[in-house]
Amino acid sequence: MAITGNPSYIFDGSDLKSGVAREDLLEQITNISPYDTPFVSQAPKVGCRHIYHQWLTDTLSSQTLSGALEGDDWSLSSTTAPARDFNVTMILRKDIGLSESQRAVDTAGFRDQYAYEVQKATKELAIKLELCVFGALTTATGAAATARVMKGLQAFISTNNTFAGTNAGAASNTLADATHDGQLSVGDFNDMLNTIYTAGGNPEQVYVSPKVKRQISAFAVPGAAAGNVYAKNIAAVDKKLIGAVDFYDSDFGLIQIVLDRWVPESTNTTTATASATSTGGKMFFLSRAINRLAWLRPIHHELVGKRGDSVAGLVVGEVTLEVLSQTANGIIKGVNNKSAVT
Repeated sequence: MAITGNPSYIFDGSDLKSGVAREDLLEQITNISPYDTPFVSQAPKVGCRHIYHQWLTDTLSSQTLSGALEGDDWSLSSTTAPARDFNVTMILRKDIGLSESQRAVDTAGFRDQYAYEVQKATKELAIKLELCVFGALTTATGAAATARVMKGLQAFISTNNTFAGTNAGAASNTLADATHDGQLSVGDFNDMLNTIYTAGGNPEQVYVSPKVKRQISAFAVPGAAAGNVYAKNIAAVDKKLIGAVDFYDSDFGLIQIVLDRWVPESTNTTTATASATSTGGKMFFLSRAINRLAWLRPIHHELVGKRGDSVAGLVVGEVTLEVLSQTANGIIKGVNNKSAVT
């Protein structure tokens, strides 16, 4: 039986929030912003005691095929003293402030908005540190109005440093060069492993951006005609086509391919050499024990306290990148977004 008249409790669609009905608000907050930091999460952590952090490096002398003379008199062999390398600590900080009104109201998704902001700030600073590790940063010692900046991997790795594609081995990357395409090949990958091994390093990991990871997964089977056969397997039992390469079993050991969204990636989307105007992608070949994070102050929360009718605080930490021997690492630069086969 239909209700006659115009009852106030019938929703007419003009304002679904009217009347005495309570709101229906889900008690959770959805935030899918990425905050994974592969390098920061797994890098060895050590302490440091000064904003100017130093360590020593040394090398063995080169040897010849000659022997020593019997009964020869003593003479001092040439030696080299260990050399100092350094980096400066960088302050990572995010300030937080909330009015007492914001903290007093009934909220959805969290009990204390201040504590929620502390959690967000901690994740944001971890992302900042990951970006700084792979970013093009050089040392800045700072001043009264200038923040200190630590040196990143790009500035540290100077020996095993080359370009991808047909410009591999060049001293500089000239984008106007018609011979340059920046297309990564399995040869580029193996050549870098060979170079690092010759220098004494044994990298276990290669950090790559998503599009470069796809190129590695599309590496051709060695010896395949024209490079058109991909290194993919079919798991017949599971009815799956396996097209990903997460580990590369090379002549120089098993290499983990680490997908890292914060590694610099090219903005170009073409393989044409004439259109390869932005080949800014990079690959980092790293020896885990060599690259460490030295903390002067671990990331932590400090409560400033009451500021009038508000509460204030900050999440702060101070850290630097420690690269014990840059020759144990390597970089392939100028990587295009697409390989020679697509």
